[in-house]
Order: sequence, then C-alpha cells, then structure tokens
Amino acid sequence: MIKLLPFDTSLFGYRVGQLQLGRCLPDLEKVNNQAKNFDLIYVMGKPGLVKLCGWSPISTRVDLVKNIIKTDLVQSPKVDAEVEVSEMIVSGNLSQSDQKALRELIFSSGQWSRFKQDILLANQEYEKLYSTWWETIKAEKHKVIVARISGKLVGFITFKLLRGRGHVGLFAVKGSEQGRGVGRKLMHEALVMLDGCGFRLLGLSTQKANKRAMDFYKKFGFQPIKETLIAHWRPGLKPQNIH
Repeated sequence: MIKLLPFDTSLFGYRVGQLQLGRCLPDLEKVNNQAKNFDLIYVMGKPGLVKLCGWSPISTRVDLVKNIIKTDLVQSPKVDAEVEVSEMIVSGNLSQSDQKALRELIFSSGQWSRFKQDILLANQEYEKLYSTWWETIKAEKHKVIVARISGKLVGFITFKLLRGRGHVGLFAVKGSEQGRGVGRKLMHEALVMLDGCGFRLLGLSTQKANKRAMDFYKKFGFQPIKETLIAHWRPGLKPQNIH
C-alpha cells in the first residue's frame, strides 16, 4: 500500500509516503486508514486510474528515451559560435561566479517540477530537494557538462550511467541566453560523450506541461515510453480525502 519514504521524510521534516497504483483500484478503506500516519503522500500511476480515485493531479511525468545514431554526433550549424561547452570537474574549487551561476541553473532546471508547481509546499521543499540533488550529483560523480559564453556560465546538463544507458538528471539554460543553441550544444556534447563510452541509449524525464522541453526533446529524436500522473495527497485536508 503506502510506502514510507525515509529520505523525503528526513529532508522535509514530516512523514512522506508513496502510493504506487497498479492496474486496478486499491482497497480505498485500507488506504485511507493507512494514510492517517502521513502528512504528504505521492500518488503515482496511469492518468485514468489516478483521476478515477479522486486525487487532484499535480503533474504528468513523461519518461523518454533516445537511440544515439551517427547523425547525432554531427554538431548543428544553428548553434551560436560563441557557445563553448566542456566537462566540469565539480569536485574542484569553483569560482564564486561559477557557484552563483550554478545555483541559479540548478533551481531553474526544476521550474516545472511538481515540487515547484504545488503551491501548498511552502517549507522550501523545492529548494531543499534540488540542493540535495546537486550534492548527490557531486558525490556520485555524475557527468556534468557546462556551456559558457564569453567565459560566463550560461547552461549545464548532468547525466549518469545507469543499467546500460545514460540518464539525464538536471538540464537548464539561462533564460537570457535561450535561443542561441546552448541547449542543443549541451545535448550534442552529452550524446558524443555517451557514444565515446560505448553507450547507445539516453533516457530522461520531464513534465508533459513543459511544452518547450517536450518540443526540444522531440526534435532530438527522443520517444516517450511512459506517462505517470502524480498527485500530492494530504490526508489531513478534507478536500483531498477519497471516498
């Protein structure tokens, strides 16, 4: 039924659980009784089933995957020549300007995150989660590629190698520099690095409502493989109770 999430519980300071819906309706009486022990529950499942149960959706996560082909390894001529990309060694000493720029990019990478979209999350859950995510990226030594224009950090993409494929973690471009091909060059470099390591697949997740990101990934040849509707259920709030 509802699974306690120790990490989220510790990070947010209250009990957080997850209810993963299967192919059919759960025993709602048992679910409601168990829910009394939680302050926040992530309800996840196929869109139709989540809505049928009466939970209020926060977002629809789309998982996508791409097969790396030869044409992916050729840089697009549409990219601004001023954009320079390179791998960043995040364990080293970063300048104050890089630290500031990275912090802004880390938080902007999740503007469509359900933790940002849920207006009832008002205890800096979003900031805590993304700050911790970045620390995990550093600790686990994920690949980090950054983009610069005139030496200034304007974008980044991170990915890890997982079960025979690469998987993108954080990806963002500074708002004022969008439209110059920064995102395209970052993604191209990630594909080249993966190919050099002998990997042929790259996966990632985004929000269906983020049309700009969905269009970007479609142009790169990513294919959606799964959609998951996610609701944030707060058992203590009467409008969230299910019957």
